[in-house]
Amino acid sequence: MRNTGGRPRRTPGRGAGVRKGLAGRAAGSFRWTNDGPCARGLPGQSGVLRGTIAIAMSDPMSAPPALDYARPARRRLLRRAARLWPAWLLLLVGGLAVAYGPRAWRHYRLMRLQAACLSAELPQDRPAWEEDRAAAAALVAAWPAEYVLDADGAAMRADRRWAALAGELGVGPVSNYPPGWLLPTLFCHERHTPGGRRRLVVVEGWGWRAATVIEPGGWTGRRPRVAWRDLADSDAATAEALAAVLALQGPDRLGAGAPDPADRSRWTVPVVFRGVPGTLEYQLNDDDTVTVRLLDPAGFRAKAAAAAAR
Repeated sequence: MRNTGGRPRRTPGRGAGVRKGLAGRAAGSFRWTNDGPCARGLPGQSGVLRGTIAIAMSDPMSAPPALDYARPARRRLLRRAARLWPAWLLLLVGGLAVAYGPRAWRHYRLMRLQAACLSAELPQDRPAWEEDRAAAAALVAAWPAEYVLDADGAAMRADRRWAALAGELGVGPVSNYPPGWLLPTLFCHERHTPGGRRRLVVVEGWGWRAATVIEPGGWTGRRPRVAWRDLADSDAATAEALAAVLALQGPDRLGAGAPDPADRSRWTVPVVFRGVPGTLEYQLNDDDTVTVRLLDPAGFRAKAAAAAAR
């Protein structure tokens, strides 16, 4: 049948067949023209759109490649674990706290006690041990939290910082006293060997010779350890001077020691033996031992002789 409307007649089934064979998308270029069988167009139209359509065809016999929309199981698990990282972090911190928390806290407390002893400054205005009963009673009345009276009525001041650290380290009292027995603390401070090694040095007891040398521990986990603990050796001049007061009847007094500002391996302790005053000088040696000597032994003997003559 002839098309009299100016439009090409569509062949039934043709468009469906073309659409069925398409496997891509159409791309083309178009231009206007005034010639050809469709030049009549619409009224007032100077031309009609003529174009060429290029269609990418694929082989209808080959199946299109399957798209993999499923995520691999491993990647899915990793992403899920990444989303739960706060919970994993809390679990890790909690596990570490349970496993290492108590031990870390004990070590922290030990380091705090060690630091307190290394920087300890004993009061210089009052003795560590006072044998005179009237003076001892006055000390206990003035400082009841620091001094205690022993069985003989003497007043004693034991440094609580050293007592706490000694308890943590399992260091018992010197001179075979029972565990927990408090002794007067004559000195507690850091000193250095002549070679430069840092140590905590403690002198305690009524005999003025019992010394303890502690190698400090570290914050990374190393505990303090006892490097040396014994009676300090003294020289012959000290022994002769102290023997000169044995016949006297005066009281004894042991003062609080102080570091030597001119020599970081030495410290001094003021003493009174049978009413005769003197000064003991201690030194920390390179082998961690401690030695002691009486300063001015000749002058001490002279004062002892004057006291004996009265």
